[in-house]
Amino acid sequence: TRNPKFSDVRVREAIGLAMDFNWMSRQLFYGLYKRVSGLFGNTECAASGTPGPEELALLEPWRAKLPAAVFGPMFTPPNSDGQDRLRENLRRAKQLLADAGWTVQNGQLRNAKGERFVIELLDSQETRAATYSAFSRNLAKLGIEFQLRTTDFALYQQRLDKFEFEMIVIAYQGSSYPGQELVEIFGSKAADVESSGNYPGVKNPAVDALVDKVVTAQSKAELLPACRAVERVIAHNHYLIPQWYSGQHNVAYNPKKLVRPQATPKYYRADAWLIDTWWAK
Repeated sequence: TRNPKFSDVRVREAIGLAMDFNWMSRQLFYGLYKRVSGLFGNTECAASGTPGPEELALLEPWRAKLPAAVFGPMFTPPNSDGQDRLRENLRRAKQLLADAGWTVQNGQLRNAKGERFVIELLDSQETRAATYSAFSRNLAKLGIEFQLRTTDFALYQQRLDKFEFEMIVIAYQGSSYPGQELVEIFGSKAADVESSGNYPGVKNPAVDALVDKVVTAQSKAELLPACRAVERVIAHNHYLIPQWYSGQHNVAYNPKKLVRPQATPKYYRADAWLIDTWWAK
């Protein structure tokens, strides 16, 4: 959202519609990854269905400044499984872009000033180029030029710290009990602080107010509706394009030489758990 061309929520939604995770899962990931569904997936904080009474009480004061979709069903990432589903997604994306003032002219997407729509993804790993090949092809069908810019890690970090990028890939660590870290990731003040975690440049008073409700919650009953309200606002504003995660840890070992504990902890890092608690026979 730092770049003016991404300031319109319709543009951001259209870009997300071009991400064909179903094809990537089949052709690139061999079905090993699952689609990220939101900020708090697989926890009690995750929003689902339509907002409950407690969530509505938090969202209602900001209705005029929020997309209408926030008050409907929770956002789900675009699905392209099935015949013509991707085409439907791209048709919707084309209409959203047109509504935002971007139309195809001579095979290229341009605004009223005639400026081309170019997206640069900044990364520090050239190996990801194949991963985004399908994304690039689908954007091209919309008239958008996709460019992958790879740099050494030092320059990459410097550009991240100064927010000198249009699009990046970032992994947000999950939590069952989110709090102050949301101020750093989505708070308006953090958007102008160099090296902060607010990479999308979110400056939204509704987000600030709802995050404050999360941080100041005194009970689980106060925390969960606030988290779910934050998730709805972030998701329906399309600040992020949900990608993927692995729902399992894959470890190969020799059972003749190594023994694993009988009980598996609910939350753990596979490498640390293996090193700290497995033992030799």
